Amino acid sequence: MVSILGNLRCPICRETFKRQDKVVLDIINKVIHWECYYTCTERELFPIQRRMVASEDNRDV
Repeated sequence: MVSILGNLRCPICRETFKRQDKVVLDIINKVIHWECYYTCTERELFPIQRRMVASEDNRDV
Protein backbone atom coordinates (compact mmCIF):
# COMPACT_ATOMS: atom_id res chain seq x y z
CA MET A 1 0.00 0.00 0.00
CA VAL A 2 1.31 3.44 -0.91
CA SER A 3 1.60 6.13 1.79
CA ILE A 4 -0.05 9.45 0.91
CA LEU A 5 1.42 11.40 3.84
CA GLY A 6 4.09 13.08 1.68
CA ASN A 7 1.51 14.30 -0.86
CA LEU A 8 -1.42 15.30 1.36
CA ARG A 9 -1.47 19.01 2.26
CA CYS A 10 -3.41 21.08 4.78
CA PRO A 11 -5.87 23.33 2.90
CA ILE A 12 -5.21 26.25 5.28
CA CYS A 13 -1.40 26.41 5.69
CA ARG A 14 -0.54 24.37 2.54
CA GLU A 15 2.13 22.34 4.41
CA THR A 16 2.39 18.57 3.94
CA PHE A 17 1.29 16.34 6.79
CA LYS A 18 3.94 14.57 8.85
CA ARG A 19 3.41 11.18 10.48
CA GLN A 20 2.69 12.49 14.00
CA ASP A 21 0.75 15.68 13.15
CA LYS A 22 -2.47 16.19 15.07
CA VAL A 23 -5.26 16.62 12.56
CA VAL A 24 -9.03 16.97 12.42
CA LEU A 25 -11.38 15.43 9.91
CA ASP A 26 -14.36 17.61 9.11
CA ILE A 27 -17.80 16.46 8.03
CA ILE A 28 -16.86 16.54 4.34
CA ASN A 29 -13.73 14.41 5.05
CA LYS A 30 -11.23 17.24 4.63
CA VAL A 31 -8.06 16.69 6.70
CA ILE A 32 -6.78 19.84 8.45
CA HIS A 33 -3.98 20.46 10.97
CA TRP A 34 -5.49 20.72 14.46
CA GLU A 35 -3.73 24.05 15.06
CA CYS A 36 -4.84 25.50 11.72
CA TYR A 37 -8.46 24.53 12.37
CA TYR A 38 -8.61 26.30 15.72
CA THR A 39 -6.63 29.40 14.69
CA CYS A 40 -8.21 30.04 11.28
CA THR A 41 -10.24 33.24 11.29
CA GLU A 42 -10.22 34.04 7.55
CA ARG A 43 -13.05 31.69 6.61
CA GLU A 44 -15.84 29.62 8.11
CA LEU A 45 -14.92 25.93 8.52
CA PHE A 46 -17.11 22.86 8.62
CA PRO A 47 -17.75 21.11 11.97
CA ILE A 48 -15.34 18.39 13.09
CA GLN A 49 -16.18 14.75 12.49
CA ARG A 50 -13.22 13.39 14.50
CA ARG A 51 -9.71 14.24 15.75
CA MET A 52 -6.75 11.95 15.10
CA VAL A 53 -3.01 11.63 14.65
CA ALA A 54 -1.95 11.52 10.98
CA SER A 55 -0.35 8.10 11.07
CA GLU A 56 -0.91 4.94 9.08
CA ASP A 57 -2.83 3.17 11.86
CA ASN A 58 -5.24 6.16 12.42
CA ARG A 59 -5.19 6.15 16.23
CA ASP A 60 -7.68 8.58 17.76
CA VAL A 61 -6.31 11.36 19.97
